[in-house]
Amino acid sequence: MSATITTPNFCGFPREFAEFLFSLQFNNTVDLLLENKLKYKRLITEPLTLLYHELIPAAMSVSDTLITKPSKCVSTMYSDMRFSRDAPLKGYMYIRFREPFGERDILGLYFDMGCDYYSYGIRIYKQTSAGMERIRERVTENCRVFERELKHLERLDMKIIGDSFAKDHYPEIKNETVKDLLNRKGFHIARNRPVDESVYNGKLQDEIAEAFVQLKGVYGLLKDSLSERQLAMPLCKN
Repeated sequence: MSATITTPNFCGFPREFAEFLFSLQFNNTVDLLLENKLKYKRLITEPLTLLYHELIPAAMSVSDTLITKPSKCVSTMYSDMRFSRDAPLKGYMYIRFREPFGERDILGLYFDMGCDYYSYGIRIYKQTSAGMERIRERVTENCRVFERELKHLERLDMKIIGDSFAKDHYPEIKNETVKDLLNRKGFHIARNRPVDESVYNGKLQDEIAEAFVQLKGVYGLLKDSLSERQLAMPLCKN
């Protein structure tokens, strides 16, 4: 009879993780790489991977087409050496659950964390002006439905973040919440938090999972908005 392999539960990040990430700003060197790698694995990679496993069910309840392969979802410790040759390790961490289709305007759920903050919500990776225009078209076609979901975001303390046009392009729209989205050049939806006690225990996974589930409505609207554009594009190689 084969033994069942169980994954340990996520119980929070070690308390030393924030100090370690902060210290990487000063000692993230090739000479100290071996020592830093050992700490990075214990303080960041291992608990981050456990958190990723805990979040999969919530992410899949939002969209059953999301990619959940670990190598595509969980950040590695290594920086991109094309841009960070003198800083071999990342000074932050992330989890990404992205849709598998398209090479632009790729919708997904995310979690990011640095030494003093964490953030989670919805992102559109490689967002384009054409994709944003498609979202605007759907918003104006289904204004009441979007208004309901955008109001729900406000109750969740989720923010729409992104640069806005200097001039109002939609003076005919009366609802300020809808107008705010229409006038964005690009955006993501986020709840941003300072690192606090919840990071050091299992409450973090519950907080993020609950937020993902609550975002299902607006996620579905955005997915439908981008779907026609995505169907006309080749499948993403990732």
